[in-house]
Amino acid sequence: MKELMLAAPVFLPLAGGAVLLTLSGRQKDSPAIKIVSGAFTLGVSLVIFWLLGRKPEDGLVLFRLYGSLTVKFQMDAMGSVFLSLIGFLWPLATLYAFEYMKHEERKPAFFAYYLMTYGITAGIALAGNLVTLYLFYEMLTLVTFPLVLHPMTKEAQRASRKYLYYSISGAAFAFIGLVFLLSYSATGTTEFIAGGNLNIQAARGQKNLLLLAYVLAFFGFGVKAALFPVHGWLPKATVAPTPVTALLHAVAVVKSGAFAILRLTYFSYGTAFLKGTWAQWVVLAATIITIAFGSTMAVRETHWKRRLAYSTISNLSYILFGAALMSPLGIMASLCHLMAHAFMKICSFFCAGAVMHQTGKTFVYELNGLGKKMPVTFACLTIASLSLMGIPLFAGFISKWNLIQAAFLLGSDWTKGAGMGWILPFIGAGVILYSALMTGIYMLTVLVRAYFPKEISEDPGSDETEERITDPGWKMLLPLLIFAAVILLMGLNSEAFLRMDLLRQIGGAIG
Repeated sequence: MKELMLAAPVFLPLAGGAVLLTLSGRQKDSPAIKIVSGAFTLGVSLVIFWLLGRKPEDGLVLFRLYGSLTVKFQMDAMGSVFLSLIGFLWPLATLYAFEYMKHEERKPAFFAYYLMTYGITAGIALAGNLVTLYLFYEMLTLVTFPLVLHPMTKEAQRASRKYLYYSISGAAFAFIGLVFLLSYSATGTTEFIAGGNLNIQAARGQKNLLLLAYVLAFFGFGVKAALFPVHGWLPKATVAPTPVTALLHAVAVVKSGAFAILRLTYFSYGTAFLKGTWAQWVVLAATIITIAFGSTMAVRETHWKRRLAYSTISNLSYILFGAALMSPLGIMASLCHLMAHAFMKICSFFCAGAVMHQTGKTFVYELNGLGKKMPVTFACLTIASLSLMGIPLFAGFISKWNLIQAAFLLGSDWTKGAGMGWILPFIGAGVILYSALMTGIYMLTVLVRAYFPKEISEDPGSDETEERITDPGWKMLLPLLIFAAVILLMGLNSEAFLRMDLLRQIGGAIG
């Protein structure tokens, strides 16, 4: 019974999305839209936490594609981390969306694809092998494409096409890695096994070819994780409604890319085969470049949501940097930042969305004096900003601390005989510190303008409008307050956070 329930978090949202599409003829304020969307979203989250409590040991094979290729759901410690994250975030994001999308058109279609994205992301978290993960990874592109396109403006059309082209191209490169893994699999399958599923003895004769396949797959999955130079779709995708961009940046798309890379590295190819090779140096260098690039571009960007998009590009590569370190502490630090960043970034985006919803302001230089008019919103943004900067007592500090610690441990180990590659972890640690400085600049700029304006209003005729600006309604404020509280709890209880059973299980299995 428990194993059969593994399919529920995937197929219930798909069924709910189909129901919502049948409501497309209803008025945009029809209560049926909220009832169906809210009921299915909450129901799926309840099923997810029921599964997390029961922890089914056996997997569920849905069907066999060909030979040893199966579509299979499995719940292990790694997948449980990602699954618990989406199960917690999605209902709150949906509640926020009810208020944000109140006056928008095509709401049934929006909430249909929003709900379907929940199911597809759950499929990635529950994937028991690389074939299943790849299948849902492809499906994720199809269900999120209409969400990016939703505004139906020329800018949205261009952004959605760019997202589609990048994602399809990335999936093609990821497929190459899948094919080579299957050809040299130790089990004849693409099952996820802690330590890797590669027959190292058979692979030695084609080592460089397999390493190339891994690098191609790393960059292929890295498209959704916005890895430089395949990051270009992400800043453009900010034309989508804020509930979409927040989930794209916090968990649904970019985290799916990072999660796939963690699976590929630690559970498919394996660190025993990859560690110390040129392939590790290439992916390490790519993550370091992306961290520096994203944070530098964020400082230059004046559009608020695009600034946060470049911040995401930088922070996602923190996670990939931890993955590329290929050590037990590396993957624990990577997962730690994956969870912390999810709350920091969704809170930041929702704060930006609240300001846009209440004022229509989209650029940083337009935020003068809004801190006093929207005190709750900017208080939550302050907490998220300090955490993104890595200030102690906030969630972002402990994940960055452990990434730097993992980098120094690996660099110290490599000085014993790994060629010039030993210097890359130290460079990475330095770039993380540089990125923290840049984060302070691009996040504090917003807060300083909001709390300490040079001018209250640049338009003398807008005083009456400015006076009416307030915090949004409770449907938007409640998620913000919860996210801010979680960020504080993670930071204040960092030892308990790092000693989570799931993280210790993963680190122990890899070690």
